[in-house]
Amino acid sequence: MLAERFHPDYDPSKDHAWHLSVWLAPDLCAWCIHERSTGHLMALAAQGGDTLPLPDRMASKPSSVSFTAMPEVSTLVPASALQPGTEMQHLKLVHGKVPSGLLRDEPLATLGAHCLYLHDEQVEQDLLKRYPGARSLPLQGTLVGHALGRSSNGPVVVLHRSSNRLDVVVADHGKLLLSNAFYATMPEDVLYYALFAVDQCHLTPNAVSLYAGGTHLMAREEHLVSGYFERGLLPSTGPGDHVLAKLNVSDAHRWTGLIEQFPCAS
Repeated sequence: MLAERFHPDYDPSKDHAWHLSVWLAPDLCAWCIHERSTGHLMALAAQGGDTLPLPDRMASKPSSVSFTAMPEVSTLVPASALQPGTEMQHLKLVHGKVPSGLLRDEPLATLGAHCLYLHDEQVEQDLLKRYPGARSLPLQGTLVGHALGRSSNGPVVVLHRSSNRLDVVVADHGKLLLSNAFYATMPEDVLYYALFAVDQCHLTPNAVSLYAGGTHLMAREEHLVSGYFERGLLPSTGPGDHVLAKLNVSDAHRWTGLIEQFPCAS
């Protein structure tokens, strides 16, 4: 099924006016356009399968391009603990056996840490044929930045649901308390790991603001989790957010991992 939203002012032929963000996964591909001067979302297209939708409507000469390729294996490592040549060792310490793929290192200056991650190299190479300067971004790093930005007034939990994966980030007043990804196939898994993360950070469900989104977030999961958090379940990207000032995307929270690439890449 194809989903598409376009602002009337979006012109794909306009040079260097746009930032293009891309989401690449085996079962779902999507892209969106941000206006460089304002950060406003101007276009979004998504469809199931492994092919980017509406390629003729993608910006022909964007100012910048970013992408996230799934599945992703990642971990955060303090800069002081990372020695050159030990990146794969850190990934194996966290995940055990790791798949083959292209090893990447994304510095997170606000944390004094690095996000080490692996994704499928062929998927990246296919995109680079069209956009040679495209910048790879890890989903984990994108969500950490998103959570930190929402935590200025108190503790927040951000849940991001993708295929068989739940990313959980907990932050409080600009400090990262937890960031991890869990294997999750059932709605009960989503609830369990949300409560587990809150408990590990010595918080309580009624003391945090819970934000949720992701490409595979289901209504049943939203309903189940919201019953345990007094402040309710808020969309991770939704009404009132600056990014949506020009383009009304009712299900924008499903595309947080895509839409939030722009703040990380700019």
